[in-house]
Amino acid sequence: MKKPRILSVDDETSFTDLLKQYFEPRGYEIDVTSSGAEGIRLLNQKKYDVILLDLKMAGINGEEVMDEAKRLDAGVKVIFITAFSDSGKSKKQLLDKGAYGFVEKPLTSLKGLEDLVNKAAEAA
Repeated sequence: MKKPRILSVDDETSFTDLLKQYFEPRGYEIDVTSSGAEGIRLLNQKKYDVILLDLKMAGINGEEVMDEAKRLDAGVKVIFITAFSDSGKSKKQLLDKGAYGFVEKPLTSLKGLEDLVNKAAEAA
């Protein structure tokens, strides 16, 4: 199976750097950015299979990026990765709105995230 093309949008550049260092050597094409506006610009240029999104970012937040991503490609899979917690309200709302998954930071396993990315891509 072809590896999914990934976009990661997170205002923590150390986190997006970590994802890039993990996924690229394993044969994934991954673009990373630290702003929602730049994420939307990339979405308008390329087709992605899976988007890894932070929820809370300055300016355009993760939910707004997901809305635009779904408008451009209804089949794209969005996985939120966030440290934000509100007793599950946002998680339920985002999953109801079309997000594929919701992972809390800190991540317990990059391998677990990779498995979730592949599962999401296969569900397309």
